[in-house]
Amino acid sequence: MSIKLRNRLIALVCLIFFLSIGAALFQTTTNRKPFAVILFIADNISPSNLAAVRLFSGGGDARLHLETFPNTAIARNAANDYSVPDSASASTAIASGTRVNRGVLCMDATGASLPSLLEEAATRGRATGLLSTGTLTGPSVAAYYSKTLNAKDTTMLLTQFTAHRPFDFVVGGGSDELIAAMGTHGSRKGTNETNAKPYGSGTLSIIRSVAELENQPFWKKTPTLGVLPLTTLSHSGLGDGNPESPSLSDLVRIAIRNLQSNGKGYLLIVDDPMIGAASSSNDAESMFGRMLSFDRAVATARRYAGDKALVIVTGRENIGGMTLNGYPFLRDKGISILVLNNDGYPSICWSTGPGFASEKVTTEYRAGKTNGSSVGIMTQPPAFRLPSSVGTAGDVLSLGVGPGSEKLHGFIDLTAIHRIISEAL
Repeated sequence: MSIKLRNRLIALVCLIFFLSIGAALFQTTTNRKPFAVILFIADNISPSNLAAVRLFSGGGDARLHLETFPNTAIARNAANDYSVPDSASASTAIASGTRVNRGVLCMDATGASLPSLLEEAATRGRATGLLSTGTLTGPSVAAYYSKTLNAKDTTMLLTQFTAHRPFDFVVGGGSDELIAAMGTHGSRKGTNETNAKPYGSGTLSIIRSVAELENQPFWKKTPTLGVLPLTTLSHSGLGDGNPESPSLSDLVRIAIRNLQSNGKGYLLIVDDPMIGAASSSNDAESMFGRMLSFDRAVATARRYAGDKALVIVTGRENIGGMTLNGYPFLRDKGISILVLNNDGYPSICWSTGPGFASEKVTTEYRAGKTNGSSVGIMTQPPAFRLPSSVGTAGDVLSLGVGPGSEKLHGFIDLTAIHRIISEAL
């Protein structure tokens, strides 16, 4: 071996050595951002409600997956003008990091528009996903694309949804009206893709069933919009045996599969307003079932996103004021938690709402008279009868795992969720 060749080999070895040291230092000292960022949002995520769900699922010794999260905070959720928020103001606090008035979506007190987390993620090159068990024009979902002072104006929300730059993967409840609006918006360029419609300067693939979602090629960069019937989503994960009613875990798995092909990472928002819908009608059994489905979906997200993903779960608002009464035995679960207890009074009561009883009730009870009496052992009476239960004052739980989640501790404002996720993008 010549001296010249030997010197070159020595130089090459030294170069590889120093590059290895540099890479190791970069890996250990640089604050690397997580590839996967997933945010789960639902109503009634509070200690008392989670305790009731735990008892319903398996008794006093049962445990939820949410209880495995290492970082937890108590989040204050007041609106800008009321102590008790509604879905629009609480969702905006999470989506934009700003407290707004009740009924407002992503607009501050001056009328200026506020960017949402998904819009921020898109500008940073991340794939964006929005998954909901409710309608895509509901206020909890609209907080990520709409800017309006009236969250109840569904016509305006539909217009803004169709005009908004499409996110990479969106699934939620909708109607033929929404699909028609998506198909006629923007330019009318032709396309040869199946189930695809022209959208602005590009193409949007519109999916109408879970089977189509499963078969959608995940490597394609065409934005996907899954518009599913609300009847399908309302039963998702409740074990009704209908193959067209996917579990929330299935939808989360499909969303992660479609988003993780982006080299810069992704942000997935998972919203489950059906928990709040069940509590609005004082249906504790459905609420418990939905919360268990939500808990399983969180476990699925952690499994498919990997150990280094940032996963945050947060409550939004508290609805109905459900209370679990009495002294159930340690192994009481399921129906035992719902029926009249051994002392003859309801195991579950609500602060407001229509009341719920699976059995036939008297005419007076149906009419909402205070002197009416219910029939059967499944009664869930409200303290003050209303057609639909209203929000109650109370902080919500925020839980997290992964890089950045250590900032969840003590008491925080709900707006802090936005800051934590924004810093991770």
